[in-house]
Amino acid sequence: METYPWWSEKHNKLADEAKKFADENIPRGEEILWTREFPSDLLKKAAERGWFGASIPEEQGGTDMGATGCCIISEELSRVCFALAGAYITTIIGGTEQLLRFGNDEQRKRWLPRIAKGELLGAICISEPVVGSDAAGIETTAKREGDEYVINGKKKFIINTGVADIYCLYAKTSNRPQDITKHNHLSAFITEKDTPGFTVERINELSGWFGLPNGYLDFNEVRVPVKNRIGAEGEGWKILVNGLNFERNLFAAGMLGPMREATRYAVGHAQRRIQFGQPIIEFQVNQFKIADMIARLRTARLLVYHAAHLLDMGEKAVLEASTAKLFTSEAYRELVSDAVQVMGGDGWTRFYPVESFLRDAKVNEMAAGTSEVMRTVIYRLGLRTMAEELRMPHRRVHEKLKVPISTAKSPTTEISEKKILQMLAEDYRVNPDLYMSRKDIEERLAGISDEQLDKLLTSLEAKGLAFLYKGKRGNIALAKATYKGLRQAKPLEYYKWFPEWIRE
Repeated sequence: METYPWWSEKHNKLADEAKKFADENIPRGEEILWTREFPSDLLKKAAERGWFGASIPEEQGGTDMGATGCCIISEELSRVCFALAGAYITTIIGGTEQLLRFGNDEQRKRWLPRIAKGELLGAICISEPVVGSDAAGIETTAKREGDEYVINGKKKFIINTGVADIYCLYAKTSNRPQDITKHNHLSAFITEKDTPGFTVERINELSGWFGLPNGYLDFNEVRVPVKNRIGAEGEGWKILVNGLNFERNLFAAGMLGPMREATRYAVGHAQRRIQFGQPIIEFQVNQFKIADMIARLRTARLLVYHAAHLLDMGEKAVLEASTAKLFTSEAYRELVSDAVQVMGGDGWTRFYPVESFLRDAKVNEMAAGTSEVMRTVIYRLGLRTMAEELRMPHRRVHEKLKVPISTAKSPTTEISEKKILQMLAEDYRVNPDLYMSRKDIEERLAGISDEQLDKLLTSLEAKGLAFLYKGKRGNIALAKATYKGLRQAKPLEYYKWFPEWIRE
């Protein structure tokens, strides 16, 4: 495993140990691709090495390796088989993380040491038959009765169904519109296996993830003690979203192992397969595919471990974790598809594990947040986080060249309809197809108030000299001179421009 300069000595040592473990147990992982049995023996070996305690502080029985340590373990376990990595990842994000961040001392003492020893597997219960990406729409209910909550509902697509010992469950504890509006309507609970009324309804027959139970859970009058609630009542949404960044990053780390294995198989196969009198790795088309595979793998690893480093530093890393999840899941699918193509028909047979990686590839674009949700998060947060650096440059017509160029801001003290119309006219010269933003106008009119600007722009619109675009709240956001406004602002010669060769 390639290490990074910012890793600690503990992380470097862990990487060596985890790689050795994976190298020794890959044969067992390939058996599971055929038998589909749950890898309890491999999980026991991982537990003996203390890996379930990687995110848990030493005083609670863990090794305190942080997000980076969890990612290192997940990457190597996923080389063995995803059933092993998936069971591990789900335990870390399905109870462990929530207890660490929001649990009380009694809860941490009760569960974390046992999780660290590998005695308890976890699961996370968010999705429902009627709720997927819209997690705020959870319909499973938890009604308090004395010292207990009575839970009714169903959960679906739950990893570790039936094999988990503790289930981190999110349920609705309020129907009040004001609570729903403020996302104070959900609460988080640890529901223990074998609680009366809590049953496995169905195990899904999936296209991939062989050996990893995934299914539906039914909650019928399930009584959970109040002491099993994580955080205060109504804090479920906060707990849920705070864990998503770690979940997405750890899930992305679990794709790196198969990406490495697929690349290894593709290169080895191409070096040994002779066609047209030479190894097929000599054909440039295969060289280009392998180059793309290497580039995707190395880029994905950088994104994953950069986000993990930020998480370990106490950053939320929302943008970084979402980017790592989005890029890695799509890079995984493309890389494995190329690997199969390089290997030809052999890559499509089940006699090479690359075929199973391809089966797993698609679900990675849906699990732990769909690619569409990731893009929505990245778009919204990216525009906010990068607002200053994404601002369009201020542009004006160059005095001598008479062409539009970027320029420093030069605000004016003159505030009038005429001045604004002239600004819109100049903006037409530099950005003929675009509206001028309100912020651009405000920055060029020193000291103008919102009320003054609204009054002047509305007056220009009423006179047919400007088009106005209003935002969702009815505020004026953009303005553009009409043809009438352009003619009134400046003569036609002002707008004309021709390159020198046209004049000749």
